[in-house]
Amino acid sequence: MKVLFVDIDGVLNVIPTERDQFGSIFHQHFIDNLAWIIKETEAKIVISSSWRADGLITMQQMWKYRNLPGEVIDITPSCYDIVNAKICEFYDEVGRGMEIQYWLDTHDNVDSFCIIDDDSDMLESQLNNFVKTSGNSDHVDCVDIGYGLTDKCTLKVVEILNK
Repeated sequence: MKVLFVDIDGVLNVIPTERDQFGSIFHQHFIDNLAWIIKETEAKIVISSSWRADGLITMQQMWKYRNLPGEVIDITPSCYDIVNAKICEFYDEVGRGMEIQYWLDTHDNVDSFCIIDDDSDMLESQLNNFVKTSGNSDHVDCVDIGYGLTDKCTLKVVEILNK
């Protein structure tokens, strides 16, 4: 199985203009890029965003309600799960990369994965599977000062998942 770890803010949601009962409405161009990734790779989605605090069922309901592309199969564990698993001693030591690695370590059916996030708190071992969606002001379709799942980011994600 191919897995796409998806952060939301800075990836699909940059400068919110509208809201619904789930929160900010995502940028259509970035949703279209996510749809193309799913079409080209058949990857399943694991939400790694802080939006996951609302729980898997809420994320799946939002995906369905908004008719977003792909299938959300899970959310990454929280910093509390990482501390309880004795991977870290303190909550403030937990980075997103640790949460993703813990998810990967507890799921043995992953053939390839890619992480899309605007922050770079990934583990060194994950950097070849990481696409940063910030600081890309040279991407013509970025929002604000270089944020979002741009066309260049999308191509890189597909390349990583299909190699």
